[in-house]
Amino acid sequence: MIFTSRYSNPELRSGKYTAVRISLGTPKWKLGYNLDAEMPDLMPFGLLHKFDLYEDFERAYFARLDQKGVQRILSQLQRFESLGKDVVLLCYEDIRKGPDDWCHRRTFADWWQQRTGEVIPELYDPTPDHSKPRQAPSKRSLETPPTTYQMEQFALF
Repeated sequence: MIFTSRYSNPELRSGKYTAVRISLGTPKWKLGYNLDAEMPDLMPFGLLHKFDLYEDFERAYFARLDQKGVQRILSQLQRFESLGKDVVLLCYEDIRKGPDDWCHRRTFADWWQQRTGEVIPELYDPTPDHSKPRQAPSKRSLETPPTTYQMEQFALF
């Protein structure tokens, strides 16, 4: 199976995956797992920060992927799968934060699904999502308006 994920996903430390770099750079911090390969055909050379709108990036990246072709990319992915582990295509972004935090790895997954009908899911990430509240508001706080106290100022002298 093929997944996408971010380098910081602690699930990757389990050793159950073939980790494949598709980002332009390599992380400068200790990952806790080995990067097994890289896939330059999926790297967005010259496209990141070139466009103001995601749609323009998507169009350019899709065109580049179409140039490479499904068969060429498939043969590379199959070579990684032949190593006997699920394959994870990696880059940096934590896309759990919302639609403004898109990533080319998910753009590739969309392209792949459109061209082949196969879904490439994002690998489960057990890290707490800091963009969401740690706990829901209590039932009581939703039912009872907060109590406010009138403060009276006292003179000290």
